[in-house]
Amino acid sequence: MNYHSGIMPASDNPLRAADVRERNEKIVLKLIRAAGPRGLSQSEAVVATGLRAPTIFRIFTSLEESGYIEPRSGGCSERGTADRERKGRPRVSYVVRAEALYSFGVEFWVDRVSLGLFDFSGSRVDSCIEPLPRGADAEAVLATIAGLVERCVAAHGLDPARLLGLGLGAPGQVNVRSREVAFYSRIPGMRDFPMASRLEGLLGMPILIHNNCSVIALAEYRYGGLAAEGSAFTFLLRSGVNGAFVDGGRVYLASDGSTIESGHVAVDSGGEACACGSHGCLEAYVTALDRPNLEAGRWLFEGLEPELAAGNPSALVTLDEASRYLAAASRTVARLFRPRAFLVVAASLPVAETLVRLLRDRFARDASGFDRPPPSFYARAYDESLAQRGAADLVIDDFLE
Repeated sequence: MNYHSGIMPASDNPLRAADVRERNEKIVLKLIRAAGPRGLSQSEAVVATGLRAPTIFRIFTSLEESGYIEPRSGGCSERGTADRERKGRPRVSYVVRAEALYSFGVEFWVDRVSLGLFDFSGSRVDSCIEPLPRGADAEAVLATIAGLVERCVAAHGLDPARLLGLGLGAPGQVNVRSREVAFYSRIPGMRDFPMASRLEGLLGMPILIHNNCSVIALAEYRYGGLAAEGSAFTFLLRSGVNGAFVDGGRVYLASDGSTIESGHVAVDSGGEACACGSHGCLEAYVTALDRPNLEAGRWLFEGLEPELAAGNPSALVTLDEASRYLAAASRTVARLFRPRAFLVVAASLPVAETLVRLLRDRFARDASGFDRPPPSFYARAYDESLAQRGAADLVIDDFLE
């Protein structure tokens, strides 16, 4: 839901009025948080929301008394008469209190668990990474995540009442509605695994779950400059291939609440067997190009960075072949979703940039009337802090809903 367009009028029904007040408080709180260190004044909130000044005054008072916001240090935002509220009061900008609330952002895959602790302003307070042993099953992953969270809570002396919850980016196909990892072939036991409810039982805090590519895509959209495009489709190349579509700041889900599986789009219906049990999947072909690297526990194409720097032609041949399969999948994605941009996230920027250059050339060369206007293409190296922040945003978004 778009919070900025969701202002609700007053109501004579007491229960309804309470709902309206809470909702409008969340809308204003989201605006203050989005303003960052610059802060937001009451008059700016009136303009942004269309609510009456007395209503905004009551909301600011309530939020300040609840400990969510505080006046920005340094006083007024501008000089002159325009910098004064009604009745001649100086215009005071408010910011969220960073220590008011905390949230965890966790992302994991077959290789490791990555955890970040964020305060209410969105700043990362702590971060840790725990490698997963080869063959670790779903229960071992669950225990690792719970252990990391408990140690972090103890290390910072966090009050449980100030913990909003934990956002989890899980690999494979995730059903956001049933809060399960529907299927991930690389970790034993990750089929219809109730990850969120199990973690809630262990940690006693709300758990929000999504696919890890989705939280990365959401963070890149919000903080990586892709929001200007309006919509973007992300390919994540790691131990396999996955994708996520973000449109207007929201991650696309299938009708049953599950995440999409672009890594298992068929690029050759009668082709090679895939770990998912099907044939001809994008992931099967792309991972076959770098099997030794993956078996050594490294990322897909991770070992090609020094070869690219040295001008080794075989590295370019490998990535060119990968771009052929990615281009075929991208054309399918483009016809289905019409994203304004494609993003490739890989182990290193040189690998991602090379793939994007080859992908852009292939897309342009094979474009048809369906592909106008052409999408933009971007390359990124995986950023663990951004992935953690995208996962933590699941919790913040839910709180401000």
